[in-house]
Amino acid sequence: MLQLVSEEIKEVNIIKKVGEKYTVIFPIHNFDKEMKRYMVAVEWEGEEIRVKASEEALEIIKRTLVRRDSPEEVIWSIMQHEYKVIDKIENKIEKMQNLAITEYSSSLVRKILAIKKIVFQMHRDYFKIRNVIESLRDQKILPPRVDVILRDINEMIYGVEYLIDATTVAIQLMQNTLSARINKSMNVLTIIATIMMPLTLITGIYGMNFRNMPEIRWEYGYYYSLLLMLAVALIMIYYFKKKKLFQM
Repeated sequence: MLQLVSEEIKEVNIIKKVGEKYTVIFPIHNFDKEMKRYMVAVEWEGEEIRVKASEEALEIIKRTLVRRDSPEEVIWSIMQHEYKVIDKIENKIEKMQNLAITEYSSSLVRKILAIKKIVFQMHRDYFKIRNVIESLRDQKILPPRVDVILRDINEMIYGVEYLIDATTVAIQLMQNTLSARINKSMNVLTIIATIMMPLTLITGIYGMNFRNMPEIRWEYGYYYSLLLMLAVALIMIYYFKKKKLFQM
């Protein structure tokens, strides 16, 4: 017989035995707009099974409980909710990766690091839960079929390890985006500086004011020098565009 009891649980990852009553406490997670972590206590004595958690956690557990005839089935059912949490976080990270391809911002970096911190916490939690289940199996408090739970927990551990790598990839994508922007800016500045070099040479030559320079006394000499510099600049811009070196 299974009972759901509303009670705030503070302790974490422990196994208690009082007489013939056993208690296992472990965390579960929920991720909508933000991560929430709840402690759940599963108690059993004979055929009596109690699940204790906060009201919010119990609402999650009610939607998850598909097997409830034995303690290991209850624990297994509760843990199935973690797959949904991992899927939601994976979708969130995928969106961040897509943003990171075209955007670099400190706010996006903070969001990715916050998700990475959450995933690290889940990784630690799953290891602790696995240790608790293995201890229960080794002490023969729970039957060998809890290996199914251990299999699922191992899959969750692999899943969050993938998520950790995915957050690292998102940060690397942003760094690549920033590097590409810097390279593009440096490319433009380099081309502008290259164009300015011959123009500076022309102005330097005509700025010497030697007596035998015919353009000095020419009525259209000033306009000629301007057109010459414009022509040189346009020729160089055309050359850079043809070589696909100049992209604004």
